Amino acid sequence: MVQKYKTSDIDLFSKINLSENVNPLFKKNAYQKEKAKKLKFTYQNKDTSKFDLLESNLVNNDFKKEEALFFSQKNIDDYSAFKKMYPHNLKTSKPKIQKPSIKRHINPDGSYPKLQIHETNNIKSNIFHGEYAEPKYLPGGDKYLLVEFGNVMNLELNFKAQGLAKAIETANIKGVYETLPCFASMIVHYNPDEIKFNDLKTELAQLVKNLKSSDDVVVESRLFRFPTVYLDKWTKEAVNDYVSKIAFKKSDPEFIVELNNLDNVDHFVRVHSGTEYWVASLGFWPGLPFTMPLDPRCKLTAPKYNPPRTWTPKGTVGMGGSSTAIYPDKLPGGYQIFGRTPVPIWDPEKRFDVFKDSICLFRPGDRIKFDPCSYEEFESIERKVEEGSYNFDVMKDHKFSIKEYKKWLSKLDYQKKF
Repeated sequence: MVQKYKTSDIDLFSKINLSENVNPLFKKNAYQKEKAKKLKFTYQNKDTSKFDLLESNLVNNDFKKEEALFFSQKNIDDYSAFKKMYPHNLKTSKPKIQKPSIKRHINPDGSYPKLQIHETNNIKSNIFHGEYAEPKYLPGGDKYLLVEFGNVMNLELNFKAQGLAKAIETANIKGVYETLPCFASMIVHYNPDEIKFNDLKTELAQLVKNLKSSDDVVVESRLFRFPTVYLDKWTKEAVNDYVSKIAFKKSDPEFIVELNNLDNVDHFVRVHSGTEYWVASLGFWPGLPFTMPLDPRCKLTAPKYNPPRTWTPKGTVGMGGSSTAIYPDKLPGGYQIFGRTPVPIWDPEKRFDVFKDSICLFRPGDRIKFDPCSYEEFESIERKVEEGSYNFDVMKDHKFSIKEYKKWLSKLDYQKKF
């Protein structure tokens, strides 16, 4: 229903004076008037002239995009002028910033974080940090339970996640379908009609208490060597296509160099290829490995794309956060990409003996070494893969011990530059 005003109502409205001096609703006391007077905003002459210039340009077809009133495309392409807008980029004797940068991993004082090694005879608990005193058990929807062991990515926490997954499988807990261990956490998929959240939490807490110390664990670990073309033409094409169709961004390798304070892209290649990578878990596509560098001096970090790419070449090597992955097929994705390998990491047809037990090449606990190679070597291996005659470079019968790994870490020279 719409209300209609009468003629008498309209006459009444016309008689109402909304001025401050007449209507008591708008009267102000002396204090309020004085306060309003002080707060009154006036434009300076230079501001007025800018507005005049803006107004004249808006009606001018020859509007100059380089005018100082706006950020130009030149500014966007070369954003060095914007660095002063970010406190963590300012070089001062007494930095005022109190929080770590979200763009680059730095400490509040402006220095870069380093792994701290304390001299002690007991190396059991002094290498790895970030573990919670007690794991966190959190709901992940109505039929998933998330277990968090810590807030960092390290090998000891991954061992805990993998160990709990095996313990759950052995315990054969009623209502549990599967487990998905990752770097420092794991997801437990369960049926809430067969076991309630709190009951499952109690069962898992008991299993965690019974887990062996990671120092006492020795696992079988295969080492795969992957010839990789770094700074390759294929990933460059994918990035250029993304820039032309979706959003502007700096070249992925150059972006990683900037974020990690490296000298140049060649320095990046030396650092990234200078260590073995531990396969912590598999996903989001069959066979795709999520890995972490075993040498902490080679740990790099970079954010994922936002929004992601619509396609990535098969065999692409990329990085998101501090995790390196290999794309098993031509897929969408968001990792910063910088290399490509011709070696397949999944094979639904099981054409190679290495896939006889699974269509996925890797399993948690494997290691990967990326070896820089030429285009010629890439094409040679690619032909052998197509023919089915390629021999995978894999070293089996290797055993990996956290205790021995910690001893190795304690002897590293953290001043060494790759």
